[in-house]
Amino acid sequence: MMGACKTVTLLTAVTAVVLAVYVYSSLPPDVTEPGKLVMFKAVFFTFSLIGSTYEKLGFGDRADLFRSIGVKPSFLVSDSNLEVRDSSFSGVQVRIYKPQVQKGGSKMTGLMFFHGGGWALSSTYAYDRLVGRIALGTGAVVVSVEYRLAPEQKFPVPFEDCLTATQHFLQHAAEFGVDPTRIGVAGDSSGGNLAAAVALRLEKDDKKKLPPLKLQALVYPALQAFDFQTPSYARGHSVYVNLPAKLMIGFWVKYLNNNMSLIDVFSNNGHTTALRKSRFASYVDRHFLDESVPRLTPEDISVDLPDDLKDILNPYFSPLMAEDADLSGLPDTYVSVCGTDVLRDDGIMYAKRLEMAGVQVRLARYPSGFHGVMSMDLALKHFEFELGRQMLQDLVTFVREKL
Repeated sequence: MMGACKTVTLLTAVTAVVLAVYVYSSLPPDVTEPGKLVMFKAVFFTFSLIGSTYEKLGFGDRADLFRSIGVKPSFLVSDSNLEVRDSSFSGVQVRIYKPQVQKGGSKMTGLMFFHGGGWALSSTYAYDRLVGRIALGTGAVVVSVEYRLAPEQKFPVPFEDCLTATQHFLQHAAEFGVDPTRIGVAGDSSGGNLAAAVALRLEKDDKKKLPPLKLQALVYPALQAFDFQTPSYARGHSVYVNLPAKLMIGFWVKYLNNNMSLIDVFSNNGHTTALRKSRFASYVDRHFLDESVPRLTPEDISVDLPDDLKDILNPYFSPLMAEDADLSGLPDTYVSVCGTDVLRDDGIMYAKRLEMAGVQVRLARYPSGFHGVMSMDLALKHFEFELGRQMLQDLVTFVREKL
């Protein structure tokens, strides 16, 4: 009995040491509130270990496991000045946040919001408090979309759900007391991808049928699956907080075709080797990150990707693959990026390309930030970071100014 106790104690101690070494060794050197971040990384590592073990034992996809656990936010939005109700927009489930009606009876502004979670996780319920804060801060009617999730529903289903809900809101804005000419789209992470894709689609195909969007706000958005060797992705294999490069690549694969054997191929850019001098490569040119790097002169290359990879070049899947001409008509844009985030360079490149296309862009950089910092308190309020509060305030300020 004593021997068993010693064994358990030893294993516990070893596990604690290994976990501590892991947490501290991979912690970026310039992050704020490191003590709180260490606790979060320990929780993240534990869930990652459980998820990977679940998959290796053949029980299924870790996304299914985490959804079944049903982690609920520690507290939902609650404010007497905010009406919250669930509804359906042309068959798509949404949650509507309507602040107290403004004095004078003037019409309100509107904002579509698409949550993050790698297209495979999270929900409007999980984002309730964050979206409620956005509604109260901006004074806009905010519609949070419960789009269907990958890998069960791969591209283009989540995108189409977000597009359908946005079209419905633009068509029926008056029913909510909203001016249809003062509506924008916003989202974080994969939700930023969906917001950018919806904005592209509306500008390209619906601008004669629907009022144009007033703005798009993209918070650490995922914008391309062409190049996974950008400096921020390369760094993200060893230095990260809660989004290692391979995890993000795995989310892309789930959204694309759920062939998880492609993760290593994608990590080394094996899927786009034949296109590295094409016009598509010029859309993610290193010149956009460092102007001292000469711009790529694309060659006229015609390569047929396998059918299950073709959508990598689809701008509604990867908004950075949009033609320059399709960017020029986009609305005023807000892009926020964090220094310790594999998606940092996606946001910077998109902002630069939009500026070159004549779009008004506000690029907000947070060098000490990390992926998800704005919504760290969704499940546990102890993980709310001061930088996250600042990012939220900056987002709210932009939306108030531009709507």
